[in-house]
Amino acid sequence: MKSHITTKTGDAGTTRTLSGDIESKAHPILECTGWLDTLRAQLALVRRRVLNEKPESYQEIGDVLFWLLHCCFIIGAQVNDPKKKHPEYRWGEISAKFIEKLEHEQQWLEGLIELPRAFIVSAATELSAQVDVTTTFARTFERSLVRLKEIEPEFDAEKLLVFANRLSDYLFVLARYLDHGDYEVLDYTRLNGH
Repeated sequence: MKSHITTKTGDAGTTRTLSGDIESKAHPILECTGWLDTLRAQLALVRRRVLNEKPESYQEIGDVLFWLLHCCFIIGAQVNDPKKKHPEYRWGEISAKFIEKLEHEQQWLEGLIELPRAFIVSAATELSAQVDVTTTFARTFERSLVRLKEIEPEFDAEKLLVFANRLSDYLFVLARYLDHGDYEVLDYTRLNGH
């Protein structure tokens, strides 16, 4: 029986992008797409854990994370076809409205907590630590987006870069909200004698 997943077209280390071009799987387009996919999977994991922990009180956060999962597919179409060779494959693009929504959600969370005035050494819970991990993937995706823009100057990435930057901010604040104020801050005196 033939697999519906395995096509063998990528066996030589190349793949076809949404633009229709065949590129090395190490090309910045595919690197960026890959980091986005990793970020999406992490966001999905965080959403499941958030909803499993407190389904009723965390529903709004779950809704925002679900929205972000959908944003990943819009972003994916943009980064996989940076020259817009096939705009018909795009449902839309990240715009100022998306950035405003993300900023609004971050401000809502910030209004519920007191943010630390020091570097965080460790999250307080497994869930907030998982969000911190997801934040690092958001930042890695952002760096890969910058690399893609550098090699594809025509790539209209301005709003994407802002959105990616705001996303890591949102996730950092979400982690602190889920810490319930119990995070551990940097204390260099812990290094004395070691």
